[in-house]
Amino acid sequence: MNTGKSGINRCCPALLSGLLAVTLPLAGASLAAQSESRNWDVEGLNGELRAYGMLVSAPCVLAPESREQEINTGTTVMSTLQKMGDVTPPVDIHLVLNDCPGGIHQLSDPQTLRGGLWLSDQGMVKMRITGVADAHDSRFFQVSGASGVSLRIADMQGHILSPAVSTRPLPLAQGRNDLVLRAQLMRTPAPLDAGVWRAVIHIDMEYE
Repeated sequence: MNTGKSGINRCCPALLSGLLAVTLPLAGASLAAQSESRNWDVEGLNGELRAYGMLVSAPCVLAPESREQEINTGTTVMSTLQKMGDVTPPVDIHLVLNDCPGGIHQLSDPQTLRGGLWLSDQGMVKMRITGVADAHDSRFFQVSGASGVSLRIADMQGHILSPAVSTRPLPLAQGRNDLVLRAQLMRTPAPLDAGVWRAVIHIDMEYE
């Protein structure tokens, strides 16, 4: 990983957006005739195209299906969450990044750092998840509509993703990358009360 970088690229900040108007003769008029104004008042002889788009600086593009997701942990029976720290079965959250540049380059010699040396052109990403922290344990997310539980989010290695805390850098492969998180309900010290619960969290990507 290149440690001499001057800054961090956040996901999808718009650098340039604009509207381009292009005139197009629809009746096969000559270039000379286009410069004259006599035909512009005649209905059906002229038309107009409008082109638009957006240019972003992010190295990768978050897939449309990953931008807004609804995660359903299903129906949980209260008796399965009797002790503090009890959790429901995990539900996977997939964050798909497309068009990532570069590629993974790693020394394969097991005698050299056990094959774990990333070269300088390796792209990296951090995730920062924001939301309301649980009142009893700020490592987890508060839910509304039920009490005695909080939302626990972790990566595939079991590392907890706490509110407003960036994850460790994750290496990116060229092209498509599928980042998988896991969501679970977890029992808290608060009195357990049934209800339909909800939580809203936001995920911010930081590229290095």
